[in-house]
Amino acid sequence: MIADYDGGQIGLIGEIRVADIFRGCRKGLLCLTLFFGLATITAAAPPTPEKGGSERVLILGGTGQLGRAILSELSATNAQVSVLARANSDRTSVEALWPDRSRLQWLTGDLLNAEEIDRALAGHRFDVVINAVRVEDGDIHFYEKIMPPLLRNAQRAGVRQFIHHGAVGAGRNVEKFQNLGWERVPGIFDRLKDQGIGEDLLRGSGVPYTIIRNARLYPPEAPATGQAALTEDDSIITPMTRADLAKLTLSCVANAACLNKTFHVQDASLPWPMRRP
Repeated sequence: MIADYDGGQIGLIGEIRVADIFRGCRKGLLCLTLFFGLATITAAAPPTPEKGGSERVLILGGTGQLGRAILSELSATNAQVSVLARANSDRTSVEALWPDRSRLQWLTGDLLNAEEIDRALAGHRFDVVINAVRVEDGDIHFYEKIMPPLLRNAQRAGVRQFIHHGAVGAGRNVEKFQNLGWERVPGIFDRLKDQGIGEDLLRGSGVPYTIIRNARLYPPEAPATGQAALTEDDSIITPMTRADLAKLTLSCVANAACLNKTFHVQDASLPWPMRRP
């Protein structure tokens, strides 16, 4: 992403806080529940982890910074993980995270090539897709291009949840952030429009979804604060770490309380602009 980007009433979900989620969680697919169960995540009542869960998860953008953080969290679970990556992607950093290679599968394809996506995903079944893709620089139609073939294949593969990492300001959400100086960043409004198109395609696909919008990401080495929360208040914009984003992502996997919701991330513990040493 560029500039601030790298890449409502709360109701049932309340606020999903990392510290509360992981307090009382043990090994396995942390704090997850099967779709067939009744799942609620609230700050006051951390959920019970599903023991021995083996969700089939497809990761898009797994070799990127956020994707690797998510894969690092998944490596400690029982999930069966597939990563879609281009043939020339560096896979060593991902494989270093996975002592048990039997649960990690590579699929080869370029997201901007619909035929390659169809070939790579043909015959596979997934429970969850997690899209942590970084926007291609200069392409203001990136999501408009990649989402239709991805969603078509998600429908065929029986996907029960598509978790999409997007951007604060996507589509009409940009109207809530009028005085942040974004107009000084060339092309940002075209990119945010494209982000909104991608979200709308997902919402209209019939595939159950979770959208997590991010902004103001700290450097990839920044540790989790444990203070991050998911909120449906789409006027929120605060800094965040990828480590917290990864944990919040896992808290929503196969969680009915996150389905068909659009979240922003709130973390009041991080200053912005970042304090440089």
